[in-house]
Amino acid sequence: MKVSRPTGTILTREQMRDIIEQSHIRSESYGISRDERHNIHNRLSLPELEKRRANNAEVLAQVQETIHEFYEFMSPEEFSVGFVDSDGYILEIAGSTAMLQNSRERKFSPGYRWTEKDVGTAATSLCLQLQVPIQLNDKDHYCRRAHGFISSAAPIFGHKKTLLGVICIVGDSSTVHPHTLIMITSAARSIERSMRLVRRNKEMTMYIGFLDSVVESSGSGMITLDNDLMIRKINRQGKRIFNGAEFEGRAISELGDLGLDLQSVYSNPARWKNREAIVKTGNREVHIFYSVQPVVSAEDKLLGAVIDFAEFSNIQKLVDKISGTKPFFTFSSIIGTSQPFVEAIELARRAARSQSTVLLLGETGTGKELFAQAIHNGDTPTDRPFVPINCGAIPGELLESELFGYMEGAFTGALKGGRPGKFALARGGTILLDEIGDMPHDMQVKLLRVLQTGEIQPIGSDRVIRTDARIIASTHVDLPGAVAARKFRQDLYYRLNILQIRIPPLRERGPEDIVDLATYFLKKTGQNQRLTDDALDALVCYHWPGNIRELENTIQRALHVCDATSIRAEDLALSPQLNGVNIPGGTLTEMEKNMIGAAIRRNQGNMAESARQLGISRATLYRKVKQYQIELNQA
Repeated sequence: MKVSRPTGTILTREQMRDIIEQSHIRSESYGISRDERHNIHNRLSLPELEKRRANNAEVLAQVQETIHEFYEFMSPEEFSVGFVDSDGYILEIAGSTAMLQNSRERKFSPGYRWTEKDVGTAATSLCLQLQVPIQLNDKDHYCRRAHGFISSAAPIFGHKKTLLGVICIVGDSSTVHPHTLIMITSAARSIERSMRLVRRNKEMTMYIGFLDSVVESSGSGMITLDNDLMIRKINRQGKRIFNGAEFEGRAISELGDLGLDLQSVYSNPARWKNREAIVKTGNREVHIFYSVQPVVSAEDKLLGAVIDFAEFSNIQKLVDKISGTKPFFTFSSIIGTSQPFVEAIELARRAARSQSTVLLLGETGTGKELFAQAIHNGDTPTDRPFVPINCGAIPGELLESELFGYMEGAFTGALKGGRPGKFALARGGTILLDEIGDMPHDMQVKLLRVLQTGEIQPIGSDRVIRTDARIIASTHVDLPGAVAARKFRQDLYYRLNILQIRIPPLRERGPEDIVDLATYFLKKTGQNQRLTDDALDALVCYHWPGNIRELENTIQRALHVCDATSIRAEDLALSPQLNGVNIPGGTLTEMEKNMIGAAIRRNQGNMAESARQLGISRATLYRKVKQYQIELNQA
């Protein structure tokens, strides 16, 4: 049945008369007894009642509190107050012993259902049905057991106007007063306000709990500060970075000199982005990368700040992943079986098992960075940073800032927040100082200090930073010659020359390595062409001044000019010669014989040096000389 007034509002007398009359008619049609309540069969068992009470616990708590307040103004001897859930089941009733006894006799007690189909016309049943406040007096009730009583009921609504139940008050008709309906309606509205407050508090608690979980699950460290720069909270990742050290409730200055100024953070937040610092956690120093964000209220009042930070090593891993600079070469990536090359690989494997400084010597294109990455990785790629820098490609005035980094404002054009150097980025990993022989002389002095102390000092900083980066240096320059010519510091050379590895040029590695590398580069392109015999002869006879890099470029160029099935000698565009000495063409066997003879002549019969240049052992060289019947005095 619908009413013309909005849900929850009190009806006029005319509306009430019509509603009562229609309800009496329906009650009679339902077969409701006018004399007794004995035909009420819808009653909950005790477990069912307790279950419903548990499901309505929040609203029941507010109802019970309201009932207590009710009896501060009205006598429990004259009135009983009850609560009925949205299905009509009575869950709570309070009053004097006499009033409760009377209620039990009228079946108005916990567990009974009081809908219109159960009890006929009653304030509670009509309130459930119409969802508006109802007051009935005396003979307005359908059952005579309620005559002589006045009952007032008001609906209680929850979120989105969902009916939660009805609160009702019953007393003797002699106490009738219209204000009773207003009071019970006001009580219902008070319960609704309390329920809204409970719901909002619950939502706020869940929201705060959610935010706390977000902060705790963050992959970066987070510190919250109050206006006095006291640490209020450090999240789980932050505590892990600080090795479990407890800083909450302490001043941020105890972590180190971050130079925090809340007013500066508030007025110029961009200045506090992407900074780095060394923080102290007990006896341990942690290199962090951090940003500071002000925390302000809705009224734009400064409340504190949040520091978001990460270990510098993790930042470097992310940079490697995004930029693609992650070293991927291992010893399995190195191709070659010639004697001098195998000796270089074995020495590199030993270097990989230590943290000693390594000096790689070799001509341009021999694969010095490949060796450096293999020494860094070993047999399996690692997550440790690998930072290469070409010391000869960067102007001397910029090399210091590239290697050691700088602080904000260190020089004109310095980036805000400063910038970390290569040594800082390589912390915990390897730094490759490529073309170290071309490093400016003044920078050699500063590098020497790093090798001696294990410390770096960014430009513009008054503090030093420990570095544990493993140093691999490489060069094509004859360093002993450069030392003799006073172009390279002797003391720096001695510091670098702890574990020297000479990578032989391709011309000294022998025919097998040349063929194996050429075949590898051909397969690497994914093409189906093959190298013809004359192409293999041309590759073996060429002296390869550009070494492996030139060989790879030659194969790539040949693929553009060859036919669909094979690469011929003319596709390679190479002239057969060995270190400037022309080698006659012919079969691979003839060319090998000529190469061996040329090497022996060039070295004036020195078999050890000839074998080294050819990339074979002396025993193999003597065997080849005997096989090809090469006269040593005529070679």
